[in-house]
Amino acid sequence: MTMTDTNKRTVLPAFTKAGYAIGQMSDSIGFNVFYFFFLFFLTDYAGIPAGTAGMISLAAVTWDAVTDPIVGHISDNLRAKRGRRRPMMIAALVPYSVCTYLLFNNIDVSGSLKTLYFAVIAILFWSCYKVFVIPFFALGAELTDDFDERTSLRVWASVSLYCAVMLASAAPPMITELTIQSGGDGTDAWHNVGLIFGAAIALTIFLCHRATKGGELVTKEAYKVERDETAGNFFSHFFGDLLGVFRVKPTKFLVLSVLFWSVVSSMSSGGLVYLMTSVLNYPAGLQSVCYVVLSLAGIFWLPAIHCSSARLDKQRVYFLAMLLTAVCLILFNFVRFPVLAFLIVFLILFELGNSTFWTLYYSMMYDISELDEFISGKRREGTIAALMSFSQKLGSAFALWLTGFVLDLGGYNGQAAVQSETALDAIVWVNTWIPGAIGLGAVLFALAYPLTKPRFNALLQALALKRKGEAYTTEGFEKLL
Repeated sequence: MTMTDTNKRTVLPAFTKAGYAIGQMSDSIGFNVFYFFFLFFLTDYAGIPAGTAGMISLAAVTWDAVTDPIVGHISDNLRAKRGRRRPMMIAALVPYSVCTYLLFNNIDVSGSLKTLYFAVIAILFWSCYKVFVIPFFALGAELTDDFDERTSLRVWASVSLYCAVMLASAAPPMITELTIQSGGDGTDAWHNVGLIFGAAIALTIFLCHRATKGGELVTKEAYKVERDETAGNFFSHFFGDLLGVFRVKPTKFLVLSVLFWSVVSSMSSGGLVYLMTSVLNYPAGLQSVCYVVLSLAGIFWLPAIHCSSARLDKQRVYFLAMLLTAVCLILFNFVRFPVLAFLIVFLILFELGNSTFWTLYYSMMYDISELDEFISGKRREGTIAALMSFSQKLGSAFALWLTGFVLDLGGYNGQAAVQSETALDAIVWVNTWIPGAIGLGAVLFALAYPLTKPRFNALLQALALKRKGEAYTTEGFEKLL
C-alpha cells in the first residue's frame, strides 16, 4: 500500500505545542509519582517487605511493557470516526484517574491479601496509563515531520514533564506533613496524595484532548486504505507490524539505549527518597526542596539541549549528555554527600543526561516513522511508540526489582527508625555506581544510532517523490536501510 499525501505541517503554532505539552503532564504525573514513591509507600506505610514490594512493582510494570505493543497496534488500526489517537486518549480519563487514587490507599488486611491487592491495583493502573500514553506519543509524530520542529515540540513537552515531576516529587512530602499537622496519619496523607493526583490527571487529559483537536494529519483517503488492509487476523497483523518496525535499522539502537537508560532514570528516581530519608535524614520540607531543585535542573538544561541539538544533531547530544551523567553517577559513590551542596550538584548533573534522554528520545522516535513508511508504505506511529514504551517499561521494571533486591540484600527495614550500615551502603549504591554503570550501556547504543539530520532530510525528499509515484533514489540515506 502506498500512503497518499499526508499534507503534514512543519512549523507548529504555540497553541498546538502547549496543548500537546499539557498531555505530557497526564503521562508524567502518574509515571513519576509511581516511580518516586510507590515502592517507598509499600515498604514504609503499607508494611510490605522491600523484596516483595519490588516484585509487585516488577510484575505490574512488566505487564505494562508486554501489553504496550498490543495497544500500539490497536491505536494504529482504530476505526473511530474522530481518528486513531484522541478517542483512546479521552477513553482513559476516568479509569486512569481512579486507579491513581487507589494506588496509594492502604487497606487493613493480612499480608498476603494486601500483597495481592496492591499487585492488582498496580497492574490496573499501568493498563489504564498505557491506553492514554501510547496514542498520545503517536500523535506527536503526526503533528509535524520537520526534524528540528519535532525537537522543539519535545522541548515544550519536557517543560511540562518537569513541572509534573516537580508536582509528583515535591508535593507528597508536603501533603504528608500538612495532613499529619492537621491531625491525620500517614495513611490519610497518602490517601490525599492519590486523590489530588488522580484529579490532576483527569484535568490534564481533558485539556490536551481539547487542544489537539485536528492534530491527526492522515487524510481520510489514506486512513481508509489502512483500515481496509488491517481487516483480518489480528495477531497476524500485530506480529507483522511489530517485527516490521523492529527491523527498521535505527529502531534497534534506540530501543536498546532506551532500555538501559530507563534503568538509570527509574533507579535513581526511586532511590532518592531512601537517600534523603535514611542516609541524609532530611525532614519532609527539605526533601520537597530537593525535589524542586531536581525538576528545575531538568528545565534548566532544556535550552541548551534544544540549541545544541540544532547545531550538533540530536544523536550526538543524546549520547554525550548521557555519557557525562553516567560517569558522574559512578564518581559520586565516593562522595557520600556530606553537605546539601553535594546533593544539589548531584541532582543537576544527573538531570543533564536524564533531561536530554526524556527530550530527545521521543523526537528521535518520531523520525523513525518516515523511514518506516518509506520501507513498508505504512504509517505505524502507534507501534513505534509502543515498542519504545515496551523497552522503557522493561528497563523501569527491572530497575524497581533491582532496587528492592539491593535494599533487601543490604538489610533495609522500612519499619526501623535507624538503618544498618549495610542498608545505608545499599541505598547509596542504588543512587550512584549501579545506575551509572548501566548508563554506559545506553551510551554505547546511542552512539551507534544512525538517523542523523542530513540522512533524514534526504529520506524526506525521496519519500515525497515515492508518495507521488515518481522516480526516487536512496542517495544520502543508504546507511538507514
